Amino acid sequence: MENPNSVGPPSALTYLDPHYWDERFSSEEHYEWFKDYSHFQHLIISNIKPSSSVLELGCGNSQLCEELYKDGIVDITCIDLSSVAVEKMQSRLLPKGYKEIKVVQADMLDLPFDSESFDVVIEKGTMDVLFVDAGDPWNPRPETVSKVMATLDGVHRVLKPDGIFISITFGQVFKQNI
Repeated sequence: MENPNSVGPPSALTYLDPHYWDERFSSEEHYEWFKDYSHFQHLIISNIKPSSSVLELGCGNSQLCEELYKDGIVDITCIDLSSVAVEKMQSRLLPKGYKEIKVVQADMLDLPFDSESFDVVIEKGTMDVLFVDAGDPWNPRPETVSKVMATLDGVHRVLKPDGIFISITFGQVFKQNI
């Protein structure tokens, strides 16, 4: 990162570079995209039962999984593409006693879980990175549509019947039949 005090990179395209995330997470302890959990808690909790199994896409260094845990949801799996984020998250959770939370290095474009594994999949700003080189936001490039559809297909596959996908994003509604 050019400026360690800066929240973002010099170009949005940098978000596509996995090395950017490793470097960022190696020096940054915590950052919440789109506000912290307290702003969304009422919406999230109304859709998640304490017995729900939850998959968080792109956990980074967010405290979302910790806040869910404090609200009684303990069957949580977090994934991130960055090995640095995964390692730091694991070492942050263990001393707090959150042993049930699993943190796995994985790509949201190719989820390594069995079909119908989760009641809820949640992402907060993670899918937005797929749109940084989309071109026209109302008519994204075919490559962008393919990545988004791969993610949505994977989410659909790992959700149990009647499962819920919660996406907190700046993006507009993406209409595509799946």
